[in-house]
Amino acid sequence: MPISSDHKELFRNTTTDDKLNLFQLLVGTSELNVSLTLALMKIIHRDLKNNENDDRSVYKRYAETIESLRYHMLDTLQLAVATWKNHQSTATTPAEWFHDDGSSKETK
Repeated sequence: MPISSDHKELFRNTTTDDKLNLFQLLVGTSELNVSLTLALMKIIHRDLKNNENDDRSVYKRYAETIESLRYHMLDTLQLAVATWKNHQSTATTPAEWFHDDGSSKETK
């Protein structure tokens, strides 16, 4: 992701390519932790699932990134995948985020 002097670029929607570039950059610098790995994997998976683009190179780049992560940071990848699988089997939104009557509580 090149740095742009156009400040409007700061607020544009990121593409799957942008996210893959970030993921690859972080894998290359070993700056990933389990939480960041999991977050990037989930958001890229969501993009690939919802993407109507027939560009297969994006899928190839994602596979290459995961393979690089597996080679360089296997423990991080394994923990991220285990966390993802565990979260899928127990995925519920905490009850305190919602109120039974549909109204919001206000603290005075």
